Amino acid sequence: MQIGLLCFDMKKILFTLLLFIATTSVYADSLLYEGFEYANHDGQIPIGWTCADNSWLCGYLDKDHNRTAHTGNWYAYTNAEDSWMFMEMYSNSQLKYRYYCWAISDGEYDLEFWLGNGPSATDMTHMLFTKTINSSDYQHIEEFIQSIPSNYQYLGIHAIAHEGAYHLTIDDLDIHMVEKYSIAVDPAEIHNIVAPGSQVEYSFQFINLGYEPSDVIILPTSEHFTDIHLYKNGTECTTFYVEAFEVIEFTGVATLRPDIAMGATCWADVMFNLSCDCATAMLTVWAIAGNESVDEFGITTMNIYPNPSSGNITIEGSGMVVITNTLGQEVFRKEIVDKETVTLEKGVYFVRKEQGQATKIIVE
Repeated sequence: MQIGLLCFDMKKILFTLLLFIATTSVYADSLLYEGFEYANHDGQIPIGWTCADNSWLCGYLDKDHNRTAHTGNWYAYTNAEDSWMFMEMYSNSQLKYRYYCWAISDGEYDLEFWLGNGPSATDMTHMLFTKTINSSDYQHIEEFIQSIPSNYQYLGIHAIAHEGAYHLTIDDLDIHMVEKYSIAVDPAEIHNIVAPGSQVEYSFQFINLGYEPSDVIILPTSEHFTDIHLYKNGTECTTFYVEAFEVIEFTGVATLRPDIAMGATCWADVMFNLSCDCATAMLTVWAIAGNESVDEFGITTMNIYPNPSSGNITIEGSGMVVITNTLGQEVFRKEIVDKETVTLEKGVYFVRKEQGQATKIIVE
């Protein structure tokens, strides 16, 4: 009995130590990341998870299956009407969390996330949130959890099938402890085609995801653009004040330098720094230097997949296609009649018709 008590106390000490580390420095980037990639076996329960009835299993598909929403070959799936799986994961009532996941189903499933103190359905006492998965394309689940009523030892994932549904898949589960200050811009990247010497206009949202109001300092930098100006609700500013959870609409303008070579890939970075130097966010404005008249040559006439890619991308369409890297260097140029498969090294590229708008692709 004394040994058991000692082990329990040591476990509490360990949890306290982890909590101390998390709360006295910047919170850990990820409390749990589960991509089902490592050491799992096809048709077996995911390693590290408890599933008494084997209703959650691992699956595998080659990476070129065009499912751009998730990043790997492995995933977890269920085809049961009601299925649970559990993982030991300590959650503290004093912290705040953000949950991410990708999910897809062939019909309609309710996907629930629970907390509890044991690896069984009866031990699950607090439901964090529920999402209905009803799409044949991957859905990105994101949920912010501001508070939980007490401390918990386990995470539970519960899937409930609606009538006619047969299969539910989840992938890339990521759980973060949220910092006191957390900010973001949406979208984080903006892509344009801009004639050298002309002005580009863009708009985005600044989002305070944290829990405290703050002053924000705007710091734009670029080797390719001049006259960068940002406007908050129509008023130009270099600093501004943001309330907790506030979303602010921004517009901006910038002029591409007239000496930029046609076809070059250009960018401007706009940093948003909290005055306490405790959080930053960045917006990147990308541009291909080219003809602004793109009606006849728009990239929308082409289909590019998969994106992200493991190395091979397929381009469907017709016309002269150009691929450049982030330095503006051409890595591919060819007149395509119907379909072309291109092999690229790891990196970021821009695909466009010769005079068209660019599409960003990522090769992992």
